[in-house]
Amino acid sequence: MLKPYLEKYHTNNFQYILVDDSGCVLEVDNPIFPIKVNDKIQDTHPFFEILNNLILIKNECFEFTCINLEFNGKPYVVDLTFRPQNNQENLLIIENLTKHYNNYQLTAQTRNESIINSQILVLKNEYLQEKETFKNNFIANFSHQLRNPITASIIFSDLLNNSDLSTEQKNYINIIQSANKDLKNRIEDILDISKIESGKLILVDKVFNLKELLNEVAIMYEYMANKKGIDFNFKIAENIPEFVEGDQYRLKQILNNLLNNAINNTTKGSITLDISLNYKRAKKVNLHFEITDTGCGINKEHLETIFNRFTNLESDVKIDRGFGLGLSIVKYLITEMDGNIKVESEIDKGSKFICNLSFKTSNYNQSQKEELLNKQLLKLEGRYNVLLVEDSELIQLTILKTLASTGLFYVNIINKGEELIPNIIDKKVDIILLSNTIEGFSAIDLAASVRNLSKEYKKTPIIVLSTQAYKEDIKRFKQNGINNVIIKPFDKKNLLEGIQKYLKKSTD
Repeated sequence: MLKPYLEKYHTNNFQYILVDDSGCVLEVDNPIFPIKVNDKIQDTHPFFEILNNLILIKNECFEFTCINLEFNGKPYVVDLTFRPQNNQENLLIIENLTKHYNNYQLTAQTRNESIINSQILVLKNEYLQEKETFKNNFIANFSHQLRNPITASIIFSDLLNNSDLSTEQKNYINIIQSANKDLKNRIEDILDISKIESGKLILVDKVFNLKELLNEVAIMYEYMANKKGIDFNFKIAENIPEFVEGDQYRLKQILNNLLNNAINNTTKGSITLDISLNYKRAKKVNLHFEITDTGCGINKEHLETIFNRFTNLESDVKIDRGFGLGLSIVKYLITEMDGNIKVESEIDKGSKFICNLSFKTSNYNQSQKEELLNKQLLKLEGRYNVLLVEDSELIQLTILKTLASTGLFYVNIINKGEELIPNIIDKKVDIILLSNTIEGFSAIDLAASVRNLSKEYKKTPIIVLSTQAYKEDIKRFKQNGINNVIIKPFDKKNLLEGIQKYLKKSTD
């Protein structure tokens, strides 16, 4: 019963050949190889010449594995068994394993490729990690080098603004102060760039004076445009609310990028910043912003791509993105703020960027704002002893001038970590301002040395003046006996509010 099924489905991978002592084929079955009776086995393939010597060794068994043979242009991979006999009947058994070895080779190749790809992936990950570490270290060092001089510029421009100046000089100081704030925010952008690349930049909504922000932007760009010989027009509708709730820095960043783009690409004519109200309802206000220039314009074919990251149009229209995050980040920020943006442009006639942004409405008026600020600025009485541990002479002078201008502080300045404990023991200290850049010492170790003196010093307020601004850095400081962290660059208001807050706590 099995015979017809065997004939139909069984594949015989064996070929049996009997040869005499001279190698002449006596009998052959199931021809895997085209070998016939009376053929000399040695003549069918060069490999079989080896049988000339093996035939002489009777009653032995010789096995050959994974032999590559070719017949009529077709490759085979076979195992061979040869059994010489005394009766002139020598048995040659051929097992065709071509399919088996090919599958094995394919599996091995696939496995090797998988191992190689895995190793390549590991190497790529290591490379990316090293690249990320290098980038983070570079950003940290770069921002560290900028923070001290920017802090000094911010503080001294504030102090200068409070002196006797002409109206024109005050306008110049206002421009410097605005530029200082923007430069400070640029540093924060650099630190947040990894979040921006991954689309995880967090918006911070606070109540702010919208009209004040827009006027500040207009003053700065009017000066820049006039210096370049360009007219600057600022239009703001009367029904624009004074106070709104949203991310004021990101709004300013959007306007700065768009206005910088207009300034850089306009050599004559004018630039216009026009703000109007789309609608106001359900505790939300939607504003319409237009930035129009008479610059070189953009080809229509590029209008859909100018907001793409890393798009370079310099060869056509000389778009200068400047130092910053560019038009792609403008698009990203506007999208995150549930807004929209589009551009209209014509070569040699100019461009118009149009965006609509929504903000929450706020009931604050100017008197309420002043009352809120008065509550935030705690009033101190008497004079307080401040120990400043800072290795930058520029920051030393900046803080000394700031605190001295209030008439509320005595400031003792040291620049070496080993001088901290002697100055605490020998002198009364109400608060410690501690830089994180003291050579040979970490701010955390210095704070710990104070806390370990006695119970008396466990409550002494310690504020770190830090060039490290990542959230994990701030968290680490606060987990190690440090009351607060003031990030450089800071202004007079940041410094005084930080000091006042912890002085009040320590004297209650």
